[in-house]
Amino acid sequence: MTMSIIGGRAFRLLSAPLAVIVSMAAGPFASAQVSPVAAARPAEADPGDFYRADEVQSIHMRVAEADLKRMLAALPERIYVQASFQWRDISVDNVAIRFKGNSSSAPSQQHKRSFLIKFDEYANDQRFLGLQKVSFDNGVQFGSLFSEPIVTQILGDLGIKTHRCNYARLFLNDKYSGVYVNVERIDQSFIERQLPDPKGLLFKVDEGGPGANLQFLGDDPSAYERAFEADTKSAKQNGRHRLVEFIRMIDQSPAKDFAANLDAKMEVDDFLGVTAVMLFAGAFDQLTGWHPHNYYLYYDGKHDRWRYLPWDLDVGFCEVAFGRIQVLADWNAAWPVAGQMPNPLLDRIVADPALLQRYRDTARVILDKYFEPQRLCALIDAKYALVKDDLLTDPFPHRRVTNPEDRSFDDIVASMKKFVRNRYALARQQLENPGKRPEMVRRPDGPTPQIVRNIERIQRAAQEMQRKGQDVLPIQKVMQKVGPLLQQGRMHEAEKLVLEALKLAGVDPVRDNE
Repeated sequence: MTMSIIGGRAFRLLSAPLAVIVSMAAGPFASAQVSPVAAARPAEADPGDFYRADEVQSIHMRVAEADLKRMLAALPERIYVQASFQWRDISVDNVAIRFKGNSSSAPSQQHKRSFLIKFDEYANDQRFLGLQKVSFDNGVQFGSLFSEPIVTQILGDLGIKTHRCNYARLFLNDKYSGVYVNVERIDQSFIERQLPDPKGLLFKVDEGGPGANLQFLGDDPSAYERAFEADTKSAKQNGRHRLVEFIRMIDQSPAKDFAANLDAKMEVDDFLGVTAVMLFAGAFDQLTGWHPHNYYLYYDGKHDRWRYLPWDLDVGFCEVAFGRIQVLADWNAAWPVAGQMPNPLLDRIVADPALLQRYRDTARVILDKYFEPQRLCALIDAKYALVKDDLLTDPFPHRRVTNPEDRSFDDIVASMKKFVRNRYALARQQLENPGKRPEMVRRPDGPTPQIVRNIERIQRAAQEMQRKGQDVLPIQKVMQKVGPLLQQGRMHEAEKLVLEALKLAGVDPVRDNE
């Protein structure tokens, strides 16, 4: 279980600490509004109905008040409690519910909290429409409620394997909890529906860690355990040695053999398509962007091939993230390596002329077909129209916690459209005239590597303290002050608080020469 020390998401290199801090107003559950439950016979329903892109679902959940209080009291730990679940006329009792994600883990946060529903936690093999889990995302990040539905729709239309999502009105104990993004989970039921080998290996990279950027750390599988969570039985039993082999191939293949080796072991064209879509959507919080996390690796044992599956796509459509990350200026469509840390897979693709050309050819097609401003802005409008009336009575603040300048959903939509127009114009120019590979920009107003490393050490220490049952609230209170200071460029003050938190965690600070 991961605790968000700063708030919003856990601090992920340069960005995530700031997501927290901007919102603090309404409680985790809110005002009453009654919704009709649409009739549908269970025999006629399937997961496709549940994830129809043109339909807003109505979800009703019931949780005992005492259990709701237990969920809140346990934060930042996210615990399951018993609940019942209803969609249309299909009811499932004895399900498990908990808060989901770091943006919902801070005890003091006041934007709406995300939920995860697990159908087989208390009842073996119980499923809903064949699904093991469903999740409802709060949509309070950069891309608001719109990024994940738009990005997954584009990926799906391209024929790239991806999870599905749409919108849901959520009612908890008959009280309206607001509009959520209804996100399909990547799990065993997803594998059985979407992928060729139901016994394939699935590894999840959530918070990152050693090797998460696909950098070879040696042949010992344990070196990669913190970064790559084995998410299926087959992966837990005997899968890590194959993962190590794949990473070694990426890092150590001779240059003349790299393209052929990669094509033999990975769905390369799909990965190139994902890379282009993430770049054009500004989905920077990925391996293909600034931070090596928020993805899965799936191994198809029947065909001896790996597949990259992007995940957690609520971040996108923002030109400058946290006031620091220059998503538009520093992410070149012709040279798609971003961020300031090694990215062996993309670095080697960009260094191989044939693979780089394949990426650029793919990117040009995707840019004009899906990201042409008139077409994409119309899609944004269509998504907004689906939920606009429901958002009027959504009991939580109508803004993105990561973008304090957005004061309403109209502001959010206008800001996203501005990004779309600027991204398209710049990307066309870059793809038509690639020039030489740009030098990596070191932004002077961003956190120093020393601050970043110290925050990562605080995160790890606090997680270990939490596992031991120790009190981490003093650390959290200090770190909640760090995000605004970083956002404002007040690095010296932020560094003082980071050192204070290190002392509370019993950790020696990283020095400049380390």
